[in-house]
Amino acid sequence: MKKHSFTLVELVIAMAILVLVGSLIGTASMIFYNAYSRTTRQTEKLKEFVAIDQVMDQCLRNAIPFRWQDKEEQKDKYVFLGKIDEVLFTALRRSHARDQGALIFVRLRLDNDELIAEYSPYPLLPWEVENDESDTKITREVLAKNVQSVSFLYAERDSEGEVEFLDEWIEDDHEGIPLAVQMEVEWADGSKERWLRRTAGSAANATYGNRRNQSGLNSTTGRGGVR
Repeated sequence: MKKHSFTLVELVIAMAILVLVGSLIGTASMIFYNAYSRTTRQTEKLKEFVAIDQVMDQCLRNAIPFRWQDKEEQKDKYVFLGKIDEVLFTALRRSHARDQGALIFVRLRLDNDELIAEYSPYPLLPWEVENDESDTKITREVLAKNVQSVSFLYAERDSEGEVEFLDEWIEDDHEGIPLAVQMEVEWADGSKERWLRRTAGSAANATYGNRRNQSGLNSTTGRGGVR
């Protein structure tokens, strides 16, 4: 019996079919990989958005004008620090355990390429934080990674009652804390997102913290304040 062998045409056709199948498999794999990578990036970005939203809603929206004594200057100051690249404020807890207290002190800032939030149930005093003199224990949370820059704006009313935004909040120029705070985050890929939240209290007569009443007795309750 004669042995049957493949002709050159048959070999070329077979190779063409294998190349076509390989190309289809490679293309499908690349499409799947790109879709998976895109979904993973979007999921991570969504997680970061949720984390930032929670801080803005649960903390910054509950920011209050709380005062504490600066021992060096011998006067009460607001526990609030408003810079272009960081903010430190006092907030009321929506719910709290007995050992935690009703207040939480929060600091938002950029550390290398990470947007972080620092929390403490004890006062984070701006005049100590700025000089790296604070020894208050903090809990640190990374809200977002691959962040290129973060910037804050602070809302107030001008002499005509119109709302304007400042890139720095200087305590000596204001009585209280901003009406609202805007945060803009720019990621390494150039994309930007903004969050704007109104604070819980900014009026001078809604001060929280230790002070003396007219009878000279120590009081921890301000008008509209909390004990």
